[in-house]
Amino acid sequence: MTGLAMNDVADATSRDPVLEALLVHRHPMMMLSRALAVDVPGEASAVADVSRESIFYDPLLGGVPPEAAIEFMAQTMALAVGVDSARRGEKPRPGYLLGTRRLSPSIAFFDPDREYVVTAKCIYSDDEFASFDCAIALDGEEVARATLTACRENADK
Repeated sequence: MTGLAMNDVADATSRDPVLEALLVHRHPMMMLSRALAVDVPGEASAVADVSRESIFYDPLLGGVPPEAAIEFMAQTMALAVGVDSARRGEKPRPGYLLGTRRLSPSIAFFDPDREYVVTAKCIYSDDEFASFDCAIALDGEEVARATLTACRENADK
């Protein structure tokens, strides 16, 4: 599925057409601002939306709480699954997070003035279940990591 070269989003209100096409998430629950790489099967990377307009933004904290890392990772995982589905001619299907192992954020909050890159790499997948090794980096340094497991709706529904 070449031609998915990622475009920069002009501003916080813009929507990345790649994300819109490959995820079932929509504003305000779209937690990614743009897709970065979706060219390797079972892998994806994207930029987390930690803007002041994010539904998770906490003005008292001055950023997005580190627990939001789970949703950033889950949506990047869904992006990888969505690309693989699109390659098979299927539409994106809703998925449900079943568990998170070893979440290890090393930051107190996600700063809205910084750019965080989320990566997801498949370590197991069948038609219903998948596990992904996920990480979030700031300036190339890892600030969070976890293994996520999810299931997705049956294609017959």
